[in-house]
Amino acid sequence: MQMTSKPIHYAGLRLSFALMMGLLIVPAYVVAPILFAQLESMQAGLVAGKIFHVSNIAILILAVAAAWFCFRIKTSKTTWYLLGAVVLMVAINAFGVTVMMTAIKSEAGDISALDKDDTLRLAFAFWHGIGSIMQLISALFMVVLVMKKQQIVEVSA
Repeated sequence: MQMTSKPIHYAGLRLSFALMMGLLIVPAYVVAPILFAQLESMQAGLVAGKIFHVSNIAILILAVAAAWFCFRIKTSKTTWYLLGAVVLMVAINAFGVTVMMTAIKSEAGDISALDKDDTLRLAFAFWHGIGSIMQLISALFMVVLVMKKQQIVEVSA
């Protein structure tokens, strides 16, 4: 006997993935560049940080919905691995990298005012780079998940 899933589960999964992808791409590659082009560096960084925080929390909430749909549909291990990797990277960014960057900013003040070889500026650049790389990889994984035809694991009884 083969289990069938309702089309609503597929639609919910694709919508969850698409929203997660948008929340990874738009703040990083649309909003942040505009903020830094229009505002002073420190002010742009504060606003961008708040936007990233809200979008990361939204991504984690959507990931719970996506996981529920994946469970209902019985998707392949590849889908679970990619979703898990995205959740892990977003959580590390939200609760690790961001915390480190905030601590550095609170100690240093305006990062752009520091000398190029200042240890706080270098530490901030390091953590910013780690966060940016994880953001990019997460976005690419989400593109794969949005485009991927979901393989259903056959369940027999």
